Amino acid sequence: MRTQKPENAATVLIDLSVRRRGVLTQGTWIEKKIRWAGRDLTTRIAGWEPKPNAEGAWLQEQIGCLPTIARLAMESTILLYTYSELEFEEWNGRPEMMEAFGGLFSRKLIKKCPAAVNRPRFRKNVDFQYYLKRENMIEFCCFLLELEPSVLPQATELWTTLPDFERDNLLQLGQFESVCRSLAKGHYPDAFHFWTAETNRLNYFLTMDRKFLRALSGDRSLHFRSQAVSPTEFLSALGISERDPSPCADSRPRTYYE
Repeated sequence: MRTQKPENAATVLIDLSVRRRGVLTQGTWIEKKIRWAGRDLTTRIAGWEPKPNAEGAWLQEQIGCLPTIARLAMESTILLYTYSELEFEEWNGRPEMMEAFGGLFSRKLIKKCPAAVNRPRFRKNVDFQYYLKRENMIEFCCFLLELEPSVLPQATELWTTLPDFERDNLLQLGQFESVCRSLAKGHYPDAFHFWTAETNRLNYFLTMDRKFLRALSGDRSLHFRSQAVSPTEFLSALGISERDPSPCADSRPRTYYE
């Protein structure tokens, strides 16, 4: 079943690249002077501080859009989505992604939608670690690109177990092929994310992968309901020019109790 678009709310598949950059803080140690048993001591306390500015004007501009996008999500002006393959990427990523302190995009703000094609249906009886490796996702994308849609219904044992949503998508693999046409294999997982946004009829795939965005924008033959956009392009599409200040504008290190 396709994800239904709520009235008046833009629907967005949010890439891990955006969520990762939405973690605005990093851990640090803070020295504190204390009085203990009549002596003056210095102790180190775990704390946090804002991350240093990202390198490059383009990337810094994208990060500057994220507090505004997070606020729009909290106000339900936009609805954020993720799905299984992006979750696999997250589980294979850095530990600070898991509900990190200072993260703008709480799990509570993000809904789930189905994958265009559910990889575990085709890759059964493998170790869970298989799904976390990017090279295995690339291999699966190559497998899809080699399929002949017209013969799929003949694989009755698999075909009869698939939801209608996935059957429809497999019969229209040309959509996925058209996205991959202008991409190197390393970007096939991003193409799959974009295709998943399209099959769920979401308005946008929000990413900060500049190479992927450039490759797509160079192919004028693509015609999709969904749009792959950077944060600046996304806010521009919504007609929003002002940017919310960063909640971590104060650069001094702090303890978690401040």
